[in-house]
Amino acid sequence: MTAAASLLTATNPDSPKVPAARITITRVEGPTKLCRKPKTFEGPRCWIAARVWLLGQSETFPAAGGYDKHDFEVEFADGEKYAGRLDCKASDCEDADLDVAEHVRSFVEFMAGTRRPGWMTDLQWARALEQYADKRPAAIKYLATYAIP
Repeated sequence: MTAAASLLTATNPDSPKVPAARITITRVEGPTKLCRKPKTFEGPRCWIAARVWLLGQSETFPAAGGYDKHDFEVEFADGEKYAGRLDCKASDCEDADLDVAEHVRSFVEFMAGTRRPGWMTDLQWARALEQYADKRPAAIKYLATYAIP
């Protein structure tokens, strides 16, 4: 399920937040011997384990002038799935994209209209708010429903 489709299937925001049950990351760019080998993290610490693993792989990511794509999927305890792509760079690079939770949270907060990227001008932000206004309620509900640290 795509991130956009995922936003439309959020559950009741009045219930306790649904935790992630599993995160799977698959490297799709970089050294061939490291690609196409899904790595799965399960349980209550799956967000942290995924981040630690990505940081451990960091020395194999580009340090300048690019990134290595990684597909990921987060499956929540109720079966909801959020899929996306990380653009991983070496850990000392700006915007290294090595934290699945931060990646998911920042996108959903952007769609909810609660997070403005630092690079956006006032005009760009106003246009984005207008462009995604119809998705805002679902994104707000998603943030209220799913536990994203």
